[in-house]
Amino acid sequence: MRIPWILITAITLLAVVSAGPAPARGQAKDIEALARERAHHANPGFRNPWMTEERAGETLRLLEWKISTNPYRKEKRQRPYFPVTKPDVASILKAEDSVTYLGHATLWLRVNGQNILTDPVFGDILYFIDRYAPFPLLPEELPPVQVVLISHSHYDHLDKDSVRKIGAGPLYLTPMGYRDWFEDVLPGARVIELDWFQKYTIHGVTYRLLPVQHWTKRTPWDTNRRLWGSWLVESANRKIYFAGDSGYFPGFAEYGRKFGPMDAALLPIGAYEPRWFMSVYHLDPDEAVKAYRELRAEVLIPQQWGVFDLTDEPMDMPARDYRKAAQKAGLTEQQAPIVPHGGTYFLP
Repeated sequence: MRIPWILITAITLLAVVSAGPAPARGQAKDIEALARERAHHANPGFRNPWMTEERAGETLRLLEWKISTNPYRKEKRQRPYFPVTKPDVASILKAEDSVTYLGHATLWLRVNGQNILTDPVFGDILYFIDRYAPFPLLPEELPPVQVVLISHSHYDHLDKDSVRKIGAGPLYLTPMGYRDWFEDVLPGARVIELDWFQKYTIHGVTYRLLPVQHWTKRTPWDTNRRLWGSWLVESANRKIYFAGDSGYFPGFAEYGRKFGPMDAALLPIGAYEPRWFMSVYHLDPDEAVKAYRELRAEVLIPQQWGVFDLTDEPMDMPARDYRKAAQKAGLTEQQAPIVPHGGTYFLP
């Protein structure tokens, strides 16, 4: 059997993205204490300081899984339809704070009269990973954006073409290590890099970079050379947490204790199968519900579902498993809605 080069490339990328350190046991210090000690700073680059050393040797097992073992192979041939609605931009601008799901990890936050965009990706990624659900509106139809938040450097979260379409008008807030990338891609862009637990305030909104359990890579030579993180967006009467990508880790409970309660937790629910390979760095729907409760958030808004076919679960499985997880946890539709592509959740 001959394997297409695209499959080999995708498997290689997935192997690199997913193989990583295993969680450490018995971690005594909390996440903030480790960050204050700069325990996440490696030489060179960065690390998850609450985890053990890197593990390897799973790539061949993943190849065998994808070719012959994956139980979802037949189901993945079916391509479900996800309705995509065009956001009512005028109504959103007139209303109070809101969250609009634009697909994958791209969300439009409206907070304190500011337009905030997370991890903008408007089209396909990596030339061969097509966007399944189209972007809900033309990028030029977005209102002027004041702040763009970047969580990490993976291609499905940081895209050259999308950043160039946005232009140099907004302020780009990133973890450490991204200024050179922006100087090359968008000369003249205003970029502020933050370390874990640092914060920056502009126009009455504070942006705090918080650790997550993930990693970064764009080339074979830059593994973990750039930092990763999540964002807590705070105004005088609002707190919204955007996780980017993360595996389940003790940070969620710590953030709930220190910064909760929160109005909304925007958590990933996709890219989680097979669990033996993906669990270190990617939440599954049950873990997303658990993290939401630990964050002490009023509403859980799922992200990263129905757009890119990146891992082994069928395209409609994350939404189905998320609904089951929410029901099992006793959450109502108001607490755990599924905001459709292009849909808006207006915060009370």
